[in-house]
Amino acid sequence: MPEKLSYKTLESIDYTGYLKKSAPVKALQIGEGNFLRAFVDYFFDCANERADWNGKIALVTPTAHGRAGVFNEQDCLYTLYLRGNENGQAVSRKRIISVADACYNPYVPEDWKKIKEIAVSDDLEYMISNTTEAGITYDPSCLPDDEPPASFPAKVAVLLHERFLAHKPGIVFLSCELIDDNGKELRNDVLQHARDWSLFLVSGILRDRRNWRRSCLSGKRG
Repeated sequence: MPEKLSYKTLESIDYTGYLKKSAPVKALQIGEGNFLRAFVDYFFDCANERADWNGKIALVTPTAHGRAGVFNEQDCLYTLYLRGNENGQAVSRKRIISVADACYNPYVPEDWKKIKEIAVSDDLEYMISNTTEAGITYDPSCLPDDEPPASFPAKVAVLLHERFLAHKPGIVFLSCELIDDNGKELRNDVLQHARDWSLFLVSGILRDRRNWRRSCLSGKRG
C-alpha cells in the first residue's frame, strides 16, 4: 500500500520541490473543494515561493460532511496537475501545494472554537470562500449563539463580529461563489444578520465596500 502524502513521506524520499511547512495563518478559507485548491490556493502557494508572502491558509469545510479528516491525515498537502499552454508551448507538470495549514469542521465544537480564534488573529489578512452557488443564502432562522450557525453568511457574520469585538483591523474577503456580484450579495446577507441580531458590526468596516471583492467568477449586473 503506498504511503500517504505528508511532510514525513516527502522527507523520506528526499523531495526537493518547494514546500512551506510552517508560517502564520494569514487566510481563513471556507470551502475545500477542487476549484479553490487548484486556483486560489495555488496562487497563494506561488506567493509564498516567489513573493515571500510567508502565510498559511486554514481550510474550513462548509458542511458537517466535509473532508477535514482526509486533508489533515496528509498534512493538508496535495498534488496539483498543471496542463495547457504557456508562451505558446504545451506544458504538463505537477506541483505539491503546501499553503494549507489545517482543515477544520465547524460542526465539531473544538474546531469551531479554533476557527473563531483564527478570525481574531493579528495575522489574518484574508477570508476566502466558495460554498457553491447555493451557499450565499440568507437564513432568518440562524441565531448568533448557534454553535455554529447553519448558513454560510451567518457564520461569516459571527466571525466578523468576533473580530470587531477584539478590536482587530479589517480584512479582505474574496468571494468565489458562482453567482453574479458574489461579494456584494454575501455582504448584503451578512449585514442583514447583523441587523437581525443587533450586532455592532453594522457600522464601520463591514459597510466598507472596498473590503468585499467580487472574484473573476462573478458577473456584474447592468
